[in-house]
Amino acid sequence: MNIKKLIYFLVLVIGLQSVYATNFTIPRLSPLPVEVENQKVPLSGRWQFNPSPEKNFWEKQQVNHWKNIEVPGEWVMQGFEVEKGKAAGYFRTFTVPSFWNGQRIKLRCNGIYSDSQIFINGKKAGSHLGGFTAFELDVTKLVEIGKENRIAVSVKSESLADSTSSGSQYAAHPLGGIPRDLYLFALPEVNLSMFHAATLFDSTYTDATLKTELEVTNESMAAAKGVSLHFTLKDKNGKEITLKQDTKSINKIGAGASEKMEVSFLIPKPEKWDSEHPNLYTFTCQLKEGKKVLYETTRRIGFRQIEVRGNQMYINNMPVKLRGACHHEVMPLRGRSVNEDMWRKDVELFRRGNVNYIRTSHYPPDEALLEACDELGMLLEVEAPFCWAHNTKFTEDDHARLINQHVEMVNLNRSHPSVIMWSMGNESLLYKEFFSKAAKIVKQMDPTRPRIFSQWGPDADEGELEVTNHHYPGPTGPDKYRNSKRPVTFDEFCHLNAYNRLEQAADPGLRSMWGPLLDRMWSDMYHSQGVLGGAIWVGIDDTFFLPEEKAVGYGTWGPLDGWRREKPEYWEMKKAYSPVKIRLKGNMSADGRVRFEVENRHNFSNLSECTIEWKVGEKSGKVAVDVAPRSEGTFEIQLPESLWNTKMLELTVTGVRGYNIDEYRFGLLPEQQKPQEQIQAGKLSYMEKDDVIEVQSKGGMFTVDKRNGLLSAGQGNNVVLLQSPTLMVLPLNGEGGGIQMTGENQKFDPYNPTCENWVAQSITCLPADDLVRIKVKGIYKEAEGTLEYRFHRDGNVTFAYDFTMLQDVSPRQTGLVFTLPSSFTHLDWRRKGYWSVYPTDHIAALEGEAEAFDTSLPVSGLAGPSKQPANSWSYDQTAAGSNLFRSTKENIYSAGLKNKSGRSITVLSDGTQHVRSWIEGDAIRLLIADYNNPGKENFLIPHAEKEYRPLRKGDKIQGKVTVSFHP
Repeated sequence: MNIKKLIYFLVLVIGLQSVYATNFTIPRLSPLPVEVENQKVPLSGRWQFNPSPEKNFWEKQQVNHWKNIEVPGEWVMQGFEVEKGKAAGYFRTFTVPSFWNGQRIKLRCNGIYSDSQIFINGKKAGSHLGGFTAFELDVTKLVEIGKENRIAVSVKSESLADSTSSGSQYAAHPLGGIPRDLYLFALPEVNLSMFHAATLFDSTYTDATLKTELEVTNESMAAAKGVSLHFTLKDKNGKEITLKQDTKSINKIGAGASEKMEVSFLIPKPEKWDSEHPNLYTFTCQLKEGKKVLYETTRRIGFRQIEVRGNQMYINNMPVKLRGACHHEVMPLRGRSVNEDMWRKDVELFRRGNVNYIRTSHYPPDEALLEACDELGMLLEVEAPFCWAHNTKFTEDDHARLINQHVEMVNLNRSHPSVIMWSMGNESLLYKEFFSKAAKIVKQMDPTRPRIFSQWGPDADEGELEVTNHHYPGPTGPDKYRNSKRPVTFDEFCHLNAYNRLEQAADPGLRSMWGPLLDRMWSDMYHSQGVLGGAIWVGIDDTFFLPEEKAVGYGTWGPLDGWRREKPEYWEMKKAYSPVKIRLKGNMSADGRVRFEVENRHNFSNLSECTIEWKVGEKSGKVAVDVAPRSEGTFEIQLPESLWNTKMLELTVTGVRGYNIDEYRFGLLPEQQKPQEQIQAGKLSYMEKDDVIEVQSKGGMFTVDKRNGLLSAGQGNNVVLLQSPTLMVLPLNGEGGGIQMTGENQKFDPYNPTCENWVAQSITCLPADDLVRIKVKGIYKEAEGTLEYRFHRDGNVTFAYDFTMLQDVSPRQTGLVFTLPSSFTHLDWRRKGYWSVYPTDHIAALEGEAEAFDTSLPVSGLAGPSKQPANSWSYDQTAAGSNLFRSTKENIYSAGLKNKSGRSITVLSDGTQHVRSWIEGDAIRLLIADYNNPGKENFLIPHAEKEYRPLRKGDKIQGKVTVSFHP
């Protein structure tokens, strides 16, 4: 044993001396036999269900007049209602194969929510408390081989486990049911009851020790002799790795006895497992009696080692940063019961979004998620099922039952290389009283990983655990924890817009405005040594549609919606979390060289492992870049002479695992601005009448109503502008019917109040040959001042406004709102973006088009579509229009609305103004804003408020808008 290993084990022993005094039992969870999928008796599918079953229903040979229900599944999501605190009944039959005779028969339940009793053929097989952890029962003596058998399950949704996990409270509906898979499988009477693996590298992180912990159990009536264990290890390509002493003999195991053991193997130069190189080995253990194979099981393992040194975490001796998202198990029509291999799909989606770390808030997931993370390369913080647990009163006996869920969590999952931390629970007080003991037990079970207590602040664990955290630390957090003694994770940060539903109903553009806030925060976190990383709250919308399409849950707080469609925040997350940051170092040189600065934020990969491809027009090439992980460097591209006058270059970065991780578009040469032509086509005429002022130009006939000073425009019967404009000083509004949707009316009218009670006080006309100016002085309830219309011969009209506030307002947007006929439903725009590249259907695309409404698509509430949609998120629509149409387009150069006849108005700007359009009654409304901010989602305010500009009474609000009319 080398010095490093000796020190490691000594520290481990000393550190755990007090821990080992803690007595606890690890419930059996058998290592599954090879090819168990082909040998098990599945119990998923159709069951009989009764929300109020008769007493001792499990004793009946059959049940009558019960309803069909699908398992896995929740009963509420299938239209059933169970009286609170009462147990529902499940019943079905199954047949045990005749060839299972003489074997031990196990029932594996991956999750029954939340307090259950299981009966086989009328006799109790066992019970379990906890809806998010797997358990196993031996039913050998209860089943009849080769015959039809009965299984009955009594399930309570409300229980101590439900209360301490806040599971039903969190999902805003009872989670009762059998939400995860269950099945029967058979084992020989002498079998493995435990098989776990862990790895430890030498001091140079070259060679590794593979340590396996096993327990062999003799469940027969006689002593077992001549039993041996045989091990094989194969790499990812199926090549067998030679193991010294690959056999372990067991002299004798008495009837009903078990023998625990540890077996270690030295593995020279294994390929390491990390999130960028998820190299998996297959570790097989055969249990033999003589030459006869009794039992064979496998583990897919990864060679990786986790260490906490000072305020950093190291994986395989590399300091890491965690780019994370919190993850709930959620499907809109199934609740917390997930199917269709959604676990793998989620990991793939997050991985493509440049996430490298998932926190399983606030409960352990189905093991299928961990298997996907192992294979695809995703780091995991697995959280015990405790959330706001201090709100529940329980006894010391209850405490022991609850700790069992920590034990079950670790026992199932500790051989998975993707798991890098155990979380003791979420946002629960009373650590010393309720969680300290559990934390010690977790450390005893698994000394190879750090622990964390996911809380509002860093001292909730009294400094006991290896990693600490802070939920929502705000933009000052990275600097605050730069020199923290322990690594700090922001387990929840940069909360997406969710509860400010009135603002969201008006402007889906808030979702793309979240991106720059995340980018600035993550960049500060990345460059703060003490900050290990963080998890965006949260990865997927938590929205459930109960029967009758009642929407419940916390709602639309994810970069992915419940249907797993990418929302605007997904691209924002992908860009902010990009591990390859490229910046142009200057203009292209005279000889066609383009220089770049690059920051490699990968934890493990040199940039040489990535592919960076450039493209100019139809020509393209690749560039090799050698920059170590977590380092900065430069590179250059030598363009051929034929491209020396090119203006735009595109870069695409493909990661080591073969998918696109980032895209850039760079302008290489300055744009040559042509001076605006001074000659204006068209005539400009002016006529003042008793009730109106008329101005004729190339843009049509403009009419100012002398009664109110408002402007309309058109040519003959072709109206392009109804009486406008109206000043908007849109207040920030964080309201939204509470933080949860509860199935009540979830209709939120768009929050679009304009200034009220306009009274025009004077109208002044100042005509000239090339410009007609009409100045209107007036007063609103909120402000007083002037509107000025400046008519140009080319059809353009400049609207200048200058108002003084009469009251205090903290605005989200300020500007002028124009009213157009309802036929002006086609929007187009061109804008300057925060990112140089956006997807074409993104609401913040640099240029694009959108229709106000699509009659072939359904109208959704704010929670989104209640049935599986075929369209992308941008085309979801409310009565106010599609998400793409009614979202703010920031920093426009131009934006226009037109009807099917081609008549249009176009806003002309310089990249500093913003537009937003929506359907309102029988008209289209268009806001042209000089000020805009990310809104008032309460959890996001610390980030957004840097852009707030509160207006006080007496403050000025001014702007100038240019619009081109084409009647």
